[in-house]
Amino acid sequence: MTASEMKKRTLSFGKIQIEVPAIVASLSGDEVVSKAQMAEVEGADLIEVRLDLVPGDPLRIIEEVRDATLLPVVVTNRMRQEGGQFKGNETERINLLCEASQWADLVDVELRAKCRNLLMQRVDLPVIVSYHDFQGMPTFEDLRSLRDDIFGSGADIAKIAVTPSKLEDSLGLLRILLETKRPLCVIGMGELGRHLRAMAPTYGSVFTYGHLGTMTAPGQMSVKMLRQIFDILMGT
Repeated sequence: MTASEMKKRTLSFGKIQIEVPAIVASLSGDEVVSKAQMAEVEGADLIEVRLDLVPGDPLRIIEEVRDATLLPVVVTNRMRQEGGQFKGNETERINLLCEASQWADLVDVELRAKCRNLLMQRVDLPVIVSYHDFQGMPTFEDLRSLRDDIFGSGADIAKIAVTPSKLEDSLGLLRILLETKRPLCVIGMGELGRHLRAMAPTYGSVFTYGHLGTMTAPGQMSVKMLRQIFDILMGT
């Protein structure tokens, strides 16, 4: 990778343009609207609203988030099998995600979601198709197959979040980034994957996710910490 390859580039999806690599502030819990206002100050480039992790009416909250920030908004309603806490059935989960998308710029849905195709038909937004494994780490060939399955599903951006069990696992995650030409986000979860949240963008990961207050995934760093490390690594 050359120095020029490590610099910012622009992803274009019709009217939506996003400079990457980018820091996404993943918002959950109470006071999501005030956290959205704080996200840009802390250094976020985008905001992710976790519908499954906000109290009260999630549609009202994302509408208020939309009014509170000019940053692009990603909306997701994570399934329980991939770390989510939505309490309804699968149809209700996807329907809520579709409704909420009217206030978003991108929508995130899992590769394993049974109603994924329905969402992709209903939502006229760039789609992040994601895969999360909080316990395991695929082999490199399995990573390749997973990546290809995600892009084969119609994803605009692929997101793979897995849990390294040894340091050598990080090499496979960085290698998949280097060989992939389409927009790919790779995350190493847990303590052994923590450094990849800062390092992966220098190898091509389009997004890295940070928290404001409450972590939404194991090993997640704060947005402010990511911005400080990110700017050093990227030379910005």
